[in-house]
Amino acid sequence: MTDSELADELRELADHPHLAARRDQLHDLADAMTDPEGAGRWCEVDLFAAFAPDDSILVDDETNGEAAETAASPTEPRWRRRLVAAVGPALVFVPVLVIWLGLMTATSAHSDVLAAGGADAARRPFLEMWRQGFDGRLPWLFEFDNVALCALASVFCLVLWTVYENIARSSREEASERALRALRVRLRVALTQASLVLGQVRLSSPERFGAELSRTAADIGFVGTTARKVHTELVEALTLTLEATRKTTDALAGSAIDVRDAVELLGGHLAAINSTCDDLAAAVTRSSTMIKVPDVSERVRASR
Repeated sequence: MTDSELADELRELADHPHLAARRDQLHDLADAMTDPEGAGRWCEVDLFAAFAPDDSILVDDETNGEAAETAASPTEPRWRRRLVAAVGPALVFVPVLVIWLGLMTATSAHSDVLAAGGADAARRPFLEMWRQGFDGRLPWLFEFDNVALCALASVFCLVLWTVYENIARSSREEASERALRALRVRLRVALTQASLVLGQVRLSSPERFGAELSRTAADIGFVGTTARKVHTELVEALTLTLEATRKTTDALAGSAIDVRDAVELLGGHLAAINSTCDDLAAAVTRSSTMIKVPDVSERVRASR
């Protein structure tokens, strides 16, 4: 798609009824596709955010219905569509109109029969006289059977028209949904193509290129500053960690020395206790020997 074709597509989208709220901006964007100066004003704009389909395409029920009907029958006059839409509600009253019109003519003919026949005519059933046409005084179309048939036919026509209207309405709604989906696709395609064109304009402009380089350099500088800051904080944290580790190691070494001295002292005490136990055992042994010697001497004397 060339730039001129893209501009024509954007103008067609701008003239669409559903995009009426963004018509001026879309026309300006279409002009920018063939105007470098105008394109420079749109280079920094995010087109998909500025012309989001959900926010740009505005549809109400009336516009939606008219658009669907126009798409289905573009040559049909609007007054004819409105007339067709009004037929359904009007058909609801046709059966009532037929019945009441038949009753009105029947009562009028019945009054004429009563006036002419007197008491004998009054004894005849009303429905029987109605079916017989009140002795020829009632037109054949307003006889009971014909009135009932016309009322039934009008009800049948009402049912058929209701079914037809529901089917037609469903078809119009489906056509409208398809048209809206197609419009969204057209808008996204046009915005994508316009973004590519504006991207080329942005990169080809020396001022834009210099601005991009400056912004990139600023970003790189910011990244370098952040990296240096993180490095400094990391070195400080490692230094504090090593210092804490050294202090912990020294404390553990001092604790180990204290434990060793305590063990040596405990060993000395245990040796002294063992020596004392040995001396006590020797003393006990000597005492036992001295106690046993007199007992033996006494036993020898006793045996003699």
